[in-house]
Order: sequence, then structure tokens, then C-alpha cells
Amino acid sequence: MSCTQNEGGPFVVFFLPAIVGGLTILLLRRWVNAPTTNPPFRVSRRRKFYKDPSYKRSLQQITCKMVAAGSKKASGSAKKATINQISDEDVSNGKRIRPRHSPTMSTIPDTKCSDSPPPPKHIPFPYIPRDGEILYEVMTFTFTLVAMGLQFLNLYRTMWWLPHSYTTQAMNFYLIDQHLVAFIVTILSRRLLLSLTIMLLKCILTPKMLPHAVKATRLFILGVLLGSLLWCSYYIILKHPIVKMFYLCYPAVIYFILFGMNAEPFLELHNTDAPLMHSCSHEPEQIRIEVEVLRQDFNMRVKKILFNSIAGAYYTSFVPCCFAQTYLHYDVASAAQQVGLVWGALCGRYTSQLLPASLTDAPHRASAHLGKWISVAIPRDVEPPEWCDDRPWCAGARVSWCGGVWLAAAPVVCAIPGEPKHTRFYSVFNNPSKLLCLLLCLQLSLVAMQFFLLFSLIAWHNFLSIIILLFINYYTLFKMLRDYLVAWKVYKAENMIQDRNVQIPGN
Repeated sequence: MSCTQNEGGPFVVFFLPAIVGGLTILLLRRWVNAPTTNPPFRVSRRRKFYKDPSYKRSLQQITCKMVAAGSKKASGSAKKATINQISDEDVSNGKRIRPRHSPTMSTIPDTKCSDSPPPPKHIPFPYIPRDGEILYEVMTFTFTLVAMGLQFLNLYRTMWWLPHSYTTQAMNFYLIDQHLVAFIVTILSRRLLLSLTIMLLKCILTPKMLPHAVKATRLFILGVLLGSLLWCSYYIILKHPIVKMFYLCYPAVIYFILFGMNAEPFLELHNTDAPLMHSCSHEPEQIRIEVEVLRQDFNMRVKKILFNSIAGAYYTSFVPCCFAQTYLHYDVASAAQQVGLVWGALCGRYTSQLLPASLTDAPHRASAHLGKWISVAIPRDVEPPEWCDDRPWCAGARVSWCGGVWLAAAPVVCAIPGEPKHTRFYSVFNNPSKLLCLLLCLQLSLVAMQFFLLFSLIAWHNFLSIIILLFINYYTLFKMLRDYLVAWKVYKAENMIQDRNVQIPGN
């Protein structure tokens, strides 16, 4: 019989394979789950052991003392714990019977856990990209050169656009001392020269020879810089009174007061090979030592920010005014305004590089372990325990120390009561987003002031100076705003987790 259309086509194509596949899956599952009563006669190289379900092994009941989490003697206590081995089954008349445990069975009493506070919870800080050392030094060097040129423009500008002007240039370049410019450029390029040289050495030398080469390079560049400064100073003395040479030496006096005879802060902004680290220790003495190290590192960063920003604004904007000719008349208010704006811009740049949000996370974690004490008054008939330095204290604990009574105002407190260094450290780094918010507000106020000056000034050279300075301030403002927003969200979530664990008493 012939037919023009295959009526069973859809059933064969779609339903028949589905039915066959479903039956195959059911048979496989039943075969896999079927219990094996007799072991196979052949044993492969990977031996399979079959356990008789009618056979039961005797179990051992182990009881040991409870040890608080985080205790160093946990392993020793577990070894010394008493182990009672009680068989689950006894043999009686050839039958296996399970014994009944009497309620009078001797057991080991539970020990009390340690009353030490739980360790604080830390949230991993997200990665925030930062400017590399070479990029940062190139941008800073370019900005300081532009700031120096803008100040020279304020001093030696001309009326070149007038029809009867005797010059076609915007500045009287012949009045600018070339040796003074070379002196300023040498001071400004010290870190960039060292960074480029070290980068070149890393590409050429092996890691084994690199540390010795870096030390030799620092000494060589320091000698070259001092020789160049002395050579420029000799020619400056020939043209100007010797009293003006003291203007070039004032930052050196500040440097020796802040850093002493250490030449590293002069050549490098910061040692990036040793990043800030934090170790969650449970020893109060180790926590206080770590806090002291982080506190000194923070103070060193603040000193570098102040010195480099002041020195940059001093040499680029103030020194050109000091070495101006006596017959030159210039706007003192505009020159002073340029000094202040350059100092604010440099201070923001160094702050965003040396104190970003990622580098304040390690001091924040250390402050969470440190805690703080607040002085309280209690009745005389109540005598709190004496403070001891070898244990952490819980929130709300009261201790007596140096004739006063102190209250623990943090979840974990390892600080010394009444120690101003510990109090300041905890106040600054308990929530670093407040510090970042303060820096952001200062940078924002600087930009707002520049906007106000931009719409209130008429002189073209002042207008040009503010516009150029605004570009670098915008970039710094963006970095500070990004750091603040990330830190605010991270520490807000961390505080919510910490508040769930322990309730901190108020002041």
C-alpha cells in the first residue's frame, strides 16, 4: 500500500526517543540503587570493600573538656582530656545486646569558657587603583613647572597686545635669572630623577644586584643634586646680595627639624616596598606595639605632606618674588594669592597619594583591637578591679588606674587608660571615612574659592593662572571623592556587623 504522507512521522521523531530514554534512565537508577547481596567473584586492582549491614562495629564515646575558642592551650587540653571508652554492644549468651547507660555514670563537668571579648570583625577593603610612582612624579613635576611659569608671568608680564608696545612677547624673559630657574628646577626634579633611574635599573639588573645598585644610585643622585645646587648658588651670589641666599636655605632648616639627617624623605616620597600590614593578634602588648608603628608611619606621612607641599609652593611661587628686581613693581596680592593656591593644590595632591583610603584600613583594623577608655565617676563604696596590661577588656568593663576609674567604650579594649596617644589614634582611625570626609571638604572648598576668584578677577594673567590650577584640583577632587564613597560604604557595613555582636556603652 502506498501513501503520499507519513502519518507516523511525528511519533517516531519526537515521542519514541523520549520514551526509550525515560525507560533507560529508570532501569539505570534501579540497577544502581539495588543492594548487593553477594560480592563479585572477580576483584579488580582497585579493591572494593563491602560492609555487611548485619555487622556493627563498637563505637567509642569521647568526652573532653571545653576550651575557649582562640586559646593557645586548646590542643594541650584536648590531649589531657579523659576518654571513656564504652562499647555500644556487649555479648551475652552468644547474643549481641546494647547496654543501657545508667544516669549515675561519671562524666567530666564542663569548664567555664574564657570571659575574653570576641575579636572584632573586619571586612576586606576593595581595591582602589592608584597612580604609579612614575606617573605621579611626572604629573607633579609638570604641575610645579607650570606653577613656576605662572608666577613669573605675574611678575614679568608685558602689554604685548597694545599697538605701540615695544615688545611682541608676553613676558620679559631677559629679566628672569637663569641660574635661579636652574636652582628651582633641580629642587623640583629630585624625586623624578631617582624614580626614572631606579626604573631603568630594574629593567637591566637582576633582583640579586638591585638593592646594592639602588643604594649606590641614591648616593650618586644626592651628590649630583648637591653639586648642581652649589654651582647655581655660586652664580646667584654673584648677581644678588648674599642676604638673599637665606631665602633659598629656609626649607633646609625646616627639613632638618622634621627629619634630621635622614636623606630618604628628600629623595623619595615614600617607600612603597613596605606597605602597611595588620596582624589580628590577641595579645594586648603586640596590639599596642603595632599601633605605635602605625602611628609613627602616619605622623611621617603627615610630615612629608606638609614639607613637600610647603617646599613646592615656596620655591615655585615665593622665591621668584624674593629675587625680583628692586625697580620692578608687581601686584603683591596676586602674587600672594598664587602662593596660597599652589600650596593648597600641592597639599591635596600629596594627601591623595600618601593618605588614600586603602592605606587607612590597616590603622583602622588596629584601632578596632585597641579600643578606648573614658573616665567615669562611681560611688566610693564600689571598688572596680585594677587594670592589667596582659588581657583585653570587654565593652562596659570598669577598671581603676592612676587614681581614676575608666570605662571600656569599645567592643575590645587593649589601650592604656588615660594614654593620649591611644585616645587620638582611636579617635582618628575608628572611622577613617570621617578623616577622608574632612580632606574632601577642604579640597572642595579650595575648588569653590577658585571658582569665586575666577568670576571676580579681570586681569588676564590671574584668570589664566586659576584656570590652569583648576585642572589639577579637579583630578585630586575626583580621587578624594572616590576614596570617601568607598570607605564610607565599607565602614558603615562593618559597624552594622559589629553592633550586632556587642552593644557599646555611650559616653
